[in-house]
Amino acid sequence: MPLSQNELEDLKYAKELLENPGLAARISNALGTAIDKGFGLLPAKWSDVVQQATQESLRKALEFAVMTMDDRPRASSWSFGHKMLAATSGAVGGAFGLPALTVELPVSTIIMLRSIADIARSEGEKIKTLEA
Repeated sequence: MPLSQNELEDLKYAKELLENPGLAARISNALGTAIDKGFGLLPAKWSDVVQQATQESLRKALEFAVMTMDDRPRASSWSFGHKMLAATSGAVGGAFGLPALTVELPVSTIIMLRSIADIARSEGEKIKTLEA
């Protein structure tokens, strides 16, 4: 099945992004590597508990994010709005420091997951299905 010109351009753009990550992606990668090394120092049982808790938290956050959306296809996603909400959430969390992290982190994660689901919906995915 041949690809359309639009699909080829999308693939070229994706390749460019993967081969030349932006500053935020490079910083995130460096932090992620350090965190991974830290988890490698934990006893295996603790690492498993943290991994299971993280997976369960992300699953619940995704369920909540998708629950707030309808499943009707849309022509475009609400990307700018989601970016503004995530930035505002981060700014408010930053203003209140470390104690706010317990609230800000789940909120910003839900906003980002909702944005991802919104983009998937705009691309024709049925977001209420497990496969999507």
